[in-house]
Amino acid sequence: MNYYISDLHILHKNVCKEGKNFDQRPFETMDEMMNFIQQQWNEYITDNDDVYILGDFCWKENEQSIAFVSSLKGKKHLIIGNHDRLKNEAYRSLFVEITPYKEVHEIIDGLKYSFILQHYPIMFWNHQHHLNNDLPINIHLYGHVHNSLEETIYQSFIQTLNQTYHYHCIAINVGCMMPYIHYQPKTARELLNDHQV
Repeated sequence: MNYYISDLHILHKNVCKEGKNFDQRPFETMDEMMNFIQQQWNEYITDNDDVYILGDFCWKENEQSIAFVSSLKGKKHLIIGNHDRLKNEAYRSLFVEITPYKEVHEIIDGLKYSFILQHYPIMFWNHQHHLNNDLPINIHLYGHVHNSLEETIYQSFIQTLNQTYHYHCIAINVGCMMPYIHYQPKTARELLNDHQV
């Protein structure tokens, strides 16, 4: 099974109350957040699952982050984000692949889907305006903008494409802090259900 999540920012204290808490995450400390994510992840993910992490996974690449990532179940694929330094070889070796962009194909209820994975929200992507029986439904999954004004602006742009230009395109923010993600990797089916696709 494939799962998707983004922007965990492990060991970045400004995403919890130890720092600036710019996401308004409900965690007093980084240790509390990491313990919660580890529990949520490992209760849900098996070692046979593929987890696509759409960037900004760990703020630091040290023994603590290596131990944390090693403790998480599943085959981890990292889509590179702006805070992924990837200089530590031991840390890099924890991932099945490391790439800036990926297209993942799934069949859900007899329909073909392509999930366009990139850390950054993009305005136009491969076949985004095609919805017919010959081509897969192409959905952009992204992170980077968290639950910010930029997310609101981006989704407004997508709505304009759909309503004014009849694109019928779908883009879903898989940032861990989004209420439908809640710090736990989600399947494509869950994402589609949450967004009534």
